[in-house]
Amino acid sequence: MEEKWQQVLRRSRRKLLYRHLHSQSAASTAVTVASNVAEELVEPGPEVSTAKQLQIIQRVRVIADALQNSLLLKDALRVIVGHFRLIPAKTPVDEETKGGDVKDETNDVLTLVGYGLGSFCASSNAVHQLGFLVALKRALDEMYCLTADANGSETSDRIQHGVELFDPAMNKSDAVIAEQFKLKIIQVNEHARRRVVCNTVFFMPHCGKALYQNVLACNWGPAIKKLVIIGNSFSAYGDRVLAAEERQQLLLVSVLPYLEEVHLSCGVPKIHEDFTRYEAAFNDLSVHRFPPDLLDGALETDKDLIARMAAVASSTG
Repeated sequence: MEEKWQQVLRRSRRKLLYRHLHSQSAASTAVTVASNVAEELVEPGPEVSTAKQLQIIQRVRVIADALQNSLLLKDALRVIVGHFRLIPAKTPVDEETKGGDVKDETNDVLTLVGYGLGSFCASSNAVHQLGFLVALKRALDEMYCLTADANGSETSDRIQHGVELFDPAMNKSDAVIAEQFKLKIIQVNEHARRRVVCNTVFFMPHCGKALYQNVLACNWGPAIKKLVIIGNSFSAYGDRVLAAEERQQLLLVSVLPYLEEVHLSCGVPKIHEDFTRYEAAFNDLSVHRFPPDLLDGALETDKDLIARMAAVASSTG
């Protein structure tokens, strides 16, 4: 079954409570409580002039600079570095770890995949989220290296961490903007079904829950250790979905015992002149990882979850 890409807009808890208390029937109450998001179908964005593209590129650079020392970036980076055991660029590898075991303890490739950002030409959120990806890539490129660099090879070039993007609203102008930051536009809609073959960070701000579940289901098994997801808080879904039966069937809730989640800030203090824009772009985000000590048992013993993941993976092709 094909999943539609959607932009997810968060409602405040105050509005949800108001609707719950003033609902006209039990049926309408159930619908309101069960879903804490308002979904809006994404339409393709219009292309823009070269002058406008340059303005957007400059704005992205300003945002990336503003986020460079933010808690948003630092917390996300801390989880990514710890999970994938990245080596600081100027830290030599200990003599005892040299040799055949080095590649088992460090990664050779790190890919960043951005799904659902929208068109940079039409969305302030998309521009801010692109700024975060640019800042994250820059921090990884400058601060952390791959195995060859850590071994002290003076002739090896620093390998740049790759970034790939997809949103059905993106157009040729978006591709030009992305290319300015050495980011690649994915040409085929993957419907968030990518099966990872290397360490991968999925950046999926405010995507629909079906897309998160596609990522999980298509990688449930040993491959799940190779990914980190930055997106809507999975634990928040457990709080928002009050119907017990629906909550039990939601994969995002079922995986909670097996993951670690770190909530992220919006990147700038409230006194910042553009605080509301940053808050809109980064609200409700967390970084999620699956530590081996929590995950290994689930992959062996949680047969129900394994079967449900397999069903979702097979149904999405």
